[in-house]
Formats: sequence, structure tokens, C-alpha cells
Amino acid sequence: MRDLPFDVPEKDIGPPELARIAEAVAKRPELWEDTLRETTSERTYVDVFTNDHLGIWAIAWMDDEHDTGYHDHDRSSGAVYVAKGSIRHEQLRLGRRPTGTAVPEGNGFSFDNTFIHRMRREPDAGPTVTIHAYSPPLTRTGQYAEHEDGLLHRIPTDAEEQLVPHGAGRAHPPRTD
Repeated sequence: MRDLPFDVPEKDIGPPELARIAEAVAKRPELWEDTLRETTSERTYVDVFTNDHLGIWAIAWMDDEHDTGYHDHDRSSGAVYVAKGSIRHEQLRLGRRPTGTAVPEGNGFSFDNTFIHRMRREPDAGPTVTIHAYSPPLTRTGQYAEHEDGLLHRIPTDAEEQLVPHGAGRAHPPRTD
């Protein structure tokens, strides 16, 4: 096993510990940069570490169109840390416009398993890499979109499937900052 910058958990862990792990992995690019393929055609990722209680991914965002759409992480809590570039992080609000902010290199956020959000590369941020830590490891997500009936629908998705915007709400909404 590689020399990891954290103690391998023997049980599921929460958002504060996930945030510490994501930051520690981001600061050790030798764990992910040689295997992370960077292409503008799609977001790419590499599995940095996975056991029964923790999954860590490095994700490359090389184009302004790279967008997860709104999604949840099913039963997993998580943390994201920006190792390079900048991400736009957005959350849905009922009856109002989504709220969003840029998360620049050297910053991050964490969340519990009830969290719904969207991530995309901050426009014109250049090559961007984020480190994601999930506990338990991510196996499923739920993607959200306005259906043709005008209602919000959840689309269950295997974690290996690329997250993309779905339904009528696919286009980037106006900036919210």
C-alpha cells in the first residue's frame, strides 16, 4: 500500500475527518497526478484509495462545460478539496435561484449524506483538479433534473457513471454570485 497521509479508518467517518483527508491527499499530488488523465472531452478521475469505509478520488475538470448537474451521494458523506484551479459549487433552494460560489485552489467543503449540490469548473479557471473523499465509499448517486412534466425527478445512478446535467434544466443557469 502507498504511503498515505492519513490513518486508514476502520469504521465510517464523518464530514470533518473527510475534509482533513481530502486536503491531505490534495497536498500529496504524487498519489494521483501521474495516473489522472486530463482531457477536455470529459471529466476524468482516478481512484486514489478505497476500503470498506473510505473512498478517495482525484477528478480532472479541463473544460468549462464539465458539469455534474445537481446530485446527491446516496448514503455517503463527503468532502471536496480543490488541488488546482477553481470549481463552482452550487446548491438548490426551493422557490428561489440556486446559490453558488467559486471554490478556489487551496479550499474545500464537506457535507453529510443529505446534501444535494452541483459542481462545475469555474468559467475560465483553467485546468482544475479536485480531491473527493467519501464515507462509506460512493457506490450510487442520485441525479436531479426538471422532468418534462415540470417536476423535479431523481435519477438513481451507479457511482461509476459520469454525472452530467439531465432534463430540461441542462443549460448553465445565470451566475448566482
